[in-house]
Amino acid sequence: MRIDLSGKTALVTGSAQGIGEAIATGLARAGASVGVNGRSDHSVAAAMARIESAAAGGLVAAPGGSPGGSPRRRRAAG
Repeated sequence: MRIDLSGKTALVTGSAQGIGEAIATGLARAGASVGVNGRSDHSVAAAMARIESAAAGGLVAAPGGSPGGSPRRRRAAG
């Protein structure tokens, strides 16, 4: 089955490895722009390189969790 996600955007949390990376790769192969998220800048950059080599969709880095990783996760107010 072919799914065309051109013009769509997806954020896959935990997409720097494992199942999350496989999902992000599949979405990017279908044409979606994918936000790649992980615990560190290094893990996100490595995952983006792997996903980019397999897919035509656009990628956005969204590292978080550790000091120096930007953007960082924020706790919801309230």
